[in-house]
Parts: sequence; structure tokens; C-alpha cells
Amino acid sequence: MGDKEVNTETVQQEFKKIQDDYYKSLLVEMKDDCDTYKKATECHEYAKMMTNYFKRFQEGLDAYIENCYQRKAGQSCHNAAISLLKGVHDQDGSVIIERDVERSLDMLKLACTGNYPKSCAALSRLLQYGKLVPKDYSKAFEYLNIGCDNNNTESCFGLANAYIQGMGTKQDPGKAVELLEQGCSNGFAKSCHNLAVLYYQGSGVKKDLNKFKEYNKKAQLFRGQTSPVTMENNPLKEGSLPP
Repeated sequence: MGDKEVNTETVQQEFKKIQDDYYKSLLVEMKDDCDTYKKATECHEYAKMMTNYFKRFQEGLDAYIENCYQRKAGQSCHNAAISLLKGVHDQDGSVIIERDVERSLDMLKLACTGNYPKSCAALSRLLQYGKLVPKDYSKAFEYLNIGCDNNNTESCFGLANAYIQGMGTKQDPGKAVELLEQGCSNGFAKSCHNLAVLYYQGSGVKKDLNKFKEYNKKAQLFRGQTSPVTMENNPLKEGSLPP
């Protein structure tokens, strides 16, 4: 007779139990390290584990917020801010964490002006779109500068678009192209894409179809896509560019 038939469901359940036991033990160690050494990294990882693996969202949020305010941990500020900005809901639609835009903004500002420039890009988008907070292009431009000065590629991309459209600053196509070229050279597909559009349209730069093809090809490469730049998928809409 052959080997007994393996019950796949039973094996999966046993593996899940072993995995859960391991992570529970790890969580206790993380909490002890956070309480003992008061280091931002250990406390952030504890909050992250609580949120992402155990789905104990309120406890994870509380840990992020404590780490944000007590230890000036930028990434914890950012994660807490995003949870509060969106709110958290259970599968049945019930509210786990209420949306709190004002508190979210406070923590995004702390992270942006502290040690987590990724928050600068998120903050600027909120101020530019004006859906949850009043529009403030000048403030958005200020935060984009902070993020870009701290080497956040998304912030530099947003700053380039601000220079193109004159949002919170005077239009400066030359500065925009410089920032987009930096982003593209760092492998940021959206920067390559916008450069391709500018050279295709001749907006702020001399029209150059060879450069259009060059940057379009780079955008495709960095995105892992093959579709060309078109006006339909172009984030730089007609009428928003300088003449």
C-alpha cells in the first residue's frame, strides 16, 4: 500500500498555528524591547506587527501615535496619519478607527519636517487637491521643497509639476525639466513620462521627438510596460502647461 493520503487542510492549519505561535512570541519580544529600550525602531516594528499581522488596528495605531509623539519617529507618524486620514473599517463595514483629518495633518507635518520626507509628498497632495482640507498651493510648494531637499523622489516630482503649472510659485519650465531629469535618472517612471510629454508637446522646452522617444522608452522600462505615452494616460493635461 502507498503512503497515507496527506490532508492538505490539516497541514495548512498546523502550519498556521506554528506561524501564529512564532509571531505571538516575537510580538512579546518586540513589546519588551520597546518598553525597555524606548528605541523608535523597536517600537515602530511592534506597532507594525500589531497592525499588519494581527490586525489589531486600534492597538497598533496607539503604538504608532505614542512612538510618533514621544520618540519623534517619522515613519510611525506617517503610518498613524494615513490610518487616521482614511479611517479603518471591518469587512462588514463597521468602523474600527474613525477618520480624524486634523490629527492626521498634524502627524504628517511632524514627519515631513522631521525625518520622514515621504510624508511631505502626501501632505502636499492633500493641500493641492483640497478635498479634505482647504487648498493651499503655497504651503504645498513649501512641503514639496522640504521633501525634495531630503531626497524624496515623489516630492521632487511634485515640485517639478508645481513649476510647470505655477502652483504656489512662478512657472519655471527650466527648473521643472532639471528636477524631472534627476527623477528619471533615478529610475522614477513618472518623471520620465512627463519629460517625454514635454518634449513631445514642446512645452517649456524645444520640441524634440528624439528626446520624446528616449524618455518614453525609459518610462516604459521603469514601469515594466510597453504602452506609449498618450494624451489619455498623460498626467500633464492639455491647457495646464506653459506656452
